[in-house]
Amino acid sequence: MNLNSQSPIPLYIQLAQRLRSGIESGVYTVDEKIPSENILADQFSIGRPTVRQATDLLVREGLLQRRRGSGTYVLPPPQKIDLFSLTGTTAALQKSKVASETQLLCKPVLLSADEVSTQSQLPAVLSQRELYTLQRLTSLNGKAALVEHMYLVADVFQGIENLDLENQSLSRVVSDEFHLHATAADQSFDICYPELKVAQALELESAQPALHVSRLLHFGDLQGAVYCDIYCRTDRFQFSQNITVTE
Repeated sequence: MNLNSQSPIPLYIQLAQRLRSGIESGVYTVDEKIPSENILADQFSIGRPTVRQATDLLVREGLLQRRRGSGTYVLPPPQKIDLFSLTGTTAALQKSKVASETQLLCKPVLLSADEVSTQSQLPAVLSQRELYTLQRLTSLNGKAALVEHMYLVADVFQGIENLDLENQSLSRVVSDEFHLHATAADQSFDICYPELKVAQALELESAQPALHVSRLLHFGDLQGAVYCDIYCRTDRFQFSQNITVTE
């Protein structure tokens, strides 16, 4: 059962993979205490610091939990949330039946075209437009899960700053108030280290990465009316996407 010390994969990653496989296959069941650091160190002929690195990784992934004075235990598998559909974040959370709460970190503010031109991350289709911008934090089961930084074309969404957006589905607001329905989206994914304000809102530890999703929404012939940067904690919940093939 020794790990491969000649492998380019660090020993703690190898051990984490072994433990993760054990959890997924049922060798270690939910609420079961895994072997102690001493036992795992002896079992795999490695040092305790290496074991601690491996279990730290699985704790961050939400697979294990340390209980003071008791040991390290297996947690239930993360809930899957289909975050990336056109229905919108809040609607997807309501469908998943996860207890969620959304609060505005920054109410809608109007940016001039000159101010927008300084926002280098925005798609070219928005570069010469006046935009509303807002930020909101979504918590799941009482824990910070994702931050959304949204940009909406001002002449399309006039008056949105006067609407109550607290704990509201933005896709429903867009549908009810502006009679628009998203028909397509361009999305990209990467891992990033969010800016300080976002990291603090997500309760991230120092140098802890997050999943970054950039999304540009289209509404029929109205292309690119909404852009959103989404920053997600993947250690607390599993964000998924269902893709079907139509003939």
